[in-house]
Amino acid sequence: MATLTAGQDLIYPALRKAGVTLGPGRTPSDAQNQDGLDELNRLVGSLNCDRLFIFTVGQYKYPLSGAKTYTIGVDPAGVLTADLVGPRPHRLVRANIIYSIPPIRRPLAILTDLQWSQIRVQDLANAIPYAIYDDYAYPLSTLYLYPQPVPGYVLELYQWTNVPRFVTVDDQVSLPPGYDDAIVLNLAVRLAPQFQRPVDPDVRRDAQLSLMRVESINAPRPILDTGAGCTAGYMDVYSGEIY
Repeated sequence: MATLTAGQDLIYPALRKAGVTLGPGRTPSDAQNQDGLDELNRLVGSLNCDRLFIFTVGQYKYPLSGAKTYTIGVDPAGVLTADLVGPRPHRLVRANIIYSIPPIRRPLAILTDLQWSQIRVQDLANAIPYAIYDDYAYPLSTLYLYPQPVPGYVLELYQWTNVPRFVTVDDQVSLPPGYDDAIVLNLAVRLAPQFQRPVDPDVRRDAQLSLMRVESINAPRPILDTGAGCTAGYMDVYSGEIY
């Protein structure tokens, strides 16, 4: 992964390609840097909503107290403190509950708000959870476990790892190959109209192609499940497991 500086490695070349900063090596003004930084964060925030822009899925583990709900995330204002110290899930991919010695992982079904609301009795203590619901609130979201775990169990989350927001032009970020090209070119397409410049057709085409290359690498590759199928037993509608 390359370590990039927001101002020098992303905003400056984008302003050059947008035709805003014309002279080579010419330092953008503070106002140009600030406009570039604001637009960079809007671009990154938008791309982070696209699964095809997510380059990795992060794995996080949290010891549980046995409660029904747990807040998670980081409050930018520093006012709220989460129960679980870690990044707020932008999107949960998988979740497990870990218990016993040696450790046993039990997959958790990730419920929608409709599925969670249809559970009639939600408070069942000291059990092995098989479902989780995330309300995706911001800046802290709340995780609901069903049923509630025995204290000491561990929650394992697999969630999207987003490109972070930039606070100043001196902020640094590590990104896989190709991401700097996609961000710079697409940022240039966004910045040109902001400075009353026409978007160069070649830059627009290159921006589309660079993003397509990144997306082709990140595209999920579904694996056909040829499991239990018609075997005897019953299926847990929350976890999808067959017993």
